[in-house]
Amino acid sequence: MAYAFQVDFDIRPDQMSELEVGASLERVLGYLRTLLPGEPGFVSARALYSLDIPGKTHLVFQSIWQTWEDLMVHQQSALAENKALIEFQPHVTLQDLTVHVYEEVG
Repeated sequence: MAYAFQVDFDIRPDQMSELEVGASLERVLGYLRTLLPGEPGFVSARALYSLDIPGKTHLVFQSIWQTWEDLMVHQQSALAENKALIEFQPHVTLQDLTVHVYEEVG
């Protein structure tokens, strides 16, 4: 069974430039994608943004972990997505930051 750690939040349309190469939010996501593979039990990570919500952009960052224990260790680490994103909040206002944990079905 795999486990997912997901962080999602909204940004304003005028902040979309923060997802461009070199912008602060893109750097944080790139930083996570570079360092997470070195963590025990890491499987994969993906970052997505919505195309269909008028007036805002919804972003999702999800990492996949082999075991529940791996996910728990990750959640407590400095590399946990919510901690890394909050650290960079002065550059980008994150609205409604939420964290969800999922277990793979079947």
